[in-house]
Amino acid sequence: MLALSFTSKTPEHKGIVESTAAIIFLGTPHRGSPELSAIGEWARSMLSTLHFQTATAMLDTLGLKTTDLERAHEAFCRIWHQYDFQVKTFQESLGLTGIDLGVLGNKVVPHESSLIGDPREQAETLQANHLQMCRFSRAQDPNYIKVAGELRRFYIAIQNAQLKYPGGTKPSSDVSNIGSTPNTPLDKKDLNTFLKILHFDGINTRRESILPPSANTTEWLFHDPTSSQWCTSPKAADRLLFIKGKPGAGKSTLMKKAVRHIQAVLERGICASFFVDAGGLPLQHSPKGIYQSLLCQLLPLRKIWTASPDSPALRYLTDTIRMALDDPSVVSTEGQLQTLLTDTLEVLSSTSTPIWIFLDALDELELMQRHQIEFWRGLVFSTKSQTLRVCLSCRHFPNVAVNGCLELVLDACNSQDIFTYTKDRLESHVSQSEPHWRRLLEKRITSLASGVFLWVVLVLDDILAKYDQGISLQALMRHVEWMPTELEKLYTRILGDLAPNEGQLAEKVFQWVFASTRPLRLDEWHHILAFMRPSRPLSLQEWRESDDFTESDEQLERKIKTLSKGLLEVSHKLSEASNGKFAEDSSVNAGAGSLDHEQGSSRVVKAIHQSVYDFFIHNQGFALFGSDSANPLTDCHCTIANTCLNYILIPELDEYVIARQRIKMASVATSSVPSLTPPQQPRKANSSQRNREVDNIIEDLEQTLSLDSVQIVENWLAGGDIPSYTENALCPTSYCASRDSIGVVSRALEDYPALLIYSITELPCHIDFALTNSPNGNSAQLQLRLEDKGFGERLVALQQGKRDRDHIIYFLENLALHKPRLDQVLQTQF
Repeated sequence: MLALSFTSKTPEHKGIVESTAAIIFLGTPHRGSPELSAIGEWARSMLSTLHFQTATAMLDTLGLKTTDLERAHEAFCRIWHQYDFQVKTFQESLGLTGIDLGVLGNKVVPHESSLIGDPREQAETLQANHLQMCRFSRAQDPNYIKVAGELRRFYIAIQNAQLKYPGGTKPSSDVSNIGSTPNTPLDKKDLNTFLKILHFDGINTRRESILPPSANTTEWLFHDPTSSQWCTSPKAADRLLFIKGKPGAGKSTLMKKAVRHIQAVLERGICASFFVDAGGLPLQHSPKGIYQSLLCQLLPLRKIWTASPDSPALRYLTDTIRMALDDPSVVSTEGQLQTLLTDTLEVLSSTSTPIWIFLDALDELELMQRHQIEFWRGLVFSTKSQTLRVCLSCRHFPNVAVNGCLELVLDACNSQDIFTYTKDRLESHVSQSEPHWRRLLEKRITSLASGVFLWVVLVLDDILAKYDQGISLQALMRHVEWMPTELEKLYTRILGDLAPNEGQLAEKVFQWVFASTRPLRLDEWHHILAFMRPSRPLSLQEWRESDDFTESDEQLERKIKTLSKGLLEVSHKLSEASNGKFAEDSSVNAGAGSLDHEQGSSRVVKAIHQSVYDFFIHNQGFALFGSDSANPLTDCHCTIANTCLNYILIPELDEYVIARQRIKMASVATSSVPSLTPPQQPRKANSSQRNREVDNIIEDLEQTLSLDSVQIVENWLAGGDIPSYTENALCPTSYCASRDSIGVVSRALEDYPALLIYSITELPCHIDFALTNSPNGNSAQLQLRLEDKGFGERLVALQQGKRDRDHIIYFLENLALHKPRLDQVLQTQF
């Protein structure tokens, strides 16, 4: 077609070759395939005896019996030299398998035949035979990534050229040179802007929440032969390491230690990591979040931007980032981010920069685990990533078979660590006059651990607590033997020791941890614990004067540990997972130690391990508290919603609610001021027009009033003062509202309403989940509670801005849609 266009005299035909920017060849036999043509000739003669028509001329051309291919090759090279478009060649790397017919086991198109032979040609292989090289199983297929990446590169370059020369004014010579122009360095400011697009809340939360290993443990990793082989071997099969282990074996702790070790000893290169968190925000447990986090760590590296300007991967990378600055949707999908990461790693590898990637808890990606493993294996085995080393950790189940890599089974290697930890804890707690107690307990516990470090931690917590109670050695030994070795059975036994009056409260604590929209800080947990109780206080003042008041974070931490029997913990790192809109709130009223990662109210409460979440949500753990719900998450959201409702009804918020309502009433009153519609110029307006006018007036007035809701809330939270409106607050209808028309006094609040922000912003999310996802009797009871008009007005008044209030009004109006179905649920279950 190009040859016909090249020789054509008509402009419309000539335009084809003039507009050609790039050509991609997939296993094209530029120089024929004599061996396959011989097989073809054999097949043709066989078919001819059966009276089938065959293309003898085509087989002659393939076998180089004619000069057709040679002439076509020469013509193409002439056109290429004249128009200088880009050419990309993909070659097959595998022969046809499963066919024992001599040359049929070879490549269909030999290596030398699929090359044009020009120095400008960009060629690479695909891990496929001739039949499979243009068939892709999914977006994560390494071959698809390569081919799609080239198509994307050409497409981006064409788009950039069109932006540079709008309206088709670009010279034809520039069209043919798309993709071959030198790469323009990326401005540092542009790069920082792009990194902000990639960053997300909680990007490092899981990694920072992992406690460092106990003293004198995990050091064996750096002397292990398998680990050493991974660190030093140049072979592709040795540059991919799997660390596998049982739940609770200590994989995440070991991975964090490995990351820190590599970063400490690394003289050159880059180490990047991501720790998957199944209980976190969506991006914290998805491939998309992995790619965004790794790119945020890799892209600032100077080595990338000092690579050869002729590097195609660097050109793709720069073009994509520039496009994303104008249109962030360019990097909004998993596939786009995966390609961008592939380009980044290729550029780094081209500069001989050592790259170390650590990915923890791939099993928490669930169905996406296999695709991730295949993706990273494909990168490690790629000839363009020869400096890349990848370490992946996951559980033994679900089992994903991977050939050609190193494997380290943690629960078969950590026995010395378990012994060291057990010995240290017993020596620090058991009296020195009872050395035989330490020796016997140490031997019994380590013999039953089976490589599960978390089991040892929980058993020691339980045993040492009983030791403090004066329990005998024989009883302690029996208690250890009775402890189940499976974690879920262990959780059942541990929680079985809860006192009857603690079970209901413990259930609600777990529900809040598992279903809150973000990890909650200790300053919020003081109030959660108070207002989730069956006999909840009616006000913050009543709570402060009650026996249930938690005076300090230390007391609260002890309470949570007691209620959860150690299955929940207070993190020792500042949470990044807070909603960015309210991130500054964590320092309000946090106390003197709030900026200390080891102290302060900004720390968060979380489960000690993912298996705790799985136990309660997927394996009927809440049945221990008498719950028989088929969908535990629905009950979790009902509990949270009810607690938030309890909280926004506290009387300490009354004056704020009245203030907001009176501002609105004053604003509405101004809509009928005579001066706004002069009597000498009466005009008619339909109801919709009048409503729009009133809405506009209210919005304008709300923007001008100095005492708007946002300012009131911010001043209140920061300083503990709330404006209190006097009785003559409402202005006459003949007088326009102004800051002088509303009398204000200030009253100090004794208690900071730490849960207010969460309650008014996240309550709709919990209500929506509770009423739409497998609703049950608890959902129906929640619906009945929401029918209170006073509650709706109060929730609207508490919102911080007009947009938020409009959203809540719309949300409350739509709650009625769920009522018929929930009424049926209520009749069925009660």
